[in-house]
Amino acid sequence: MKRTMISVIAALCVLFTASASRAEFRLGGGIHYLKTVGDIKDAPEFDSSAFNIVASGQMTIPPFKFEGEVEWVNDYGGSGESLLLPQAFVLFGGMLYGGVGIGTGYIDGEWFDKPFYALRAGVDIPLGPVGIDINANYRFMNTSVFEDAGSEDLDSITFGAIVRFKLF
Repeated sequence: MKRTMISVIAALCVLFTASASRAEFRLGGGIHYLKTVGDIKDAPEFDSSAFNIVASGQMTIPPFKFEGEVEWVNDYGGSGESLLLPQAFVLFGGMLYGGVGIGTGYIDGEWFDKPFYALRAGVDIPLGPVGIDINANYRFMNTSVFEDAGSEDLDSITFGAIVRFKLF
């Protein structure tokens, strides 16, 4: 068992080293439209939609993309509080891609008590050193941060556009 594990790790290191020469690093930003579809949307005075600002960093080692994002929602749900959503994705594909992600949230001085999980599908259009990424996400979000809302279900759908610049 130990020998097999060492062999797998060695093979992955060789694969990563061989692919690293093709690695590409990109930074960018964009917007997301967020629509809450979870049960919390039925809470009185909860605003279930918002436009958000996104900062993104991405490393591409074909056929994978590893992405880190921070999303900022100015007035989440009409609460008057800003929501920060740091998240990470592992994506597979080229121009058309899909993948999974994980993240958390921070609002009103408190971190979410559970991580959220996301599914993403998108189109990443290369335009030389610039790329435009148009994507859709479904987030499975549950947290007790909003105790007075009567629901922990914050599931949401986002539609986004991100412009990224190739660093090297």
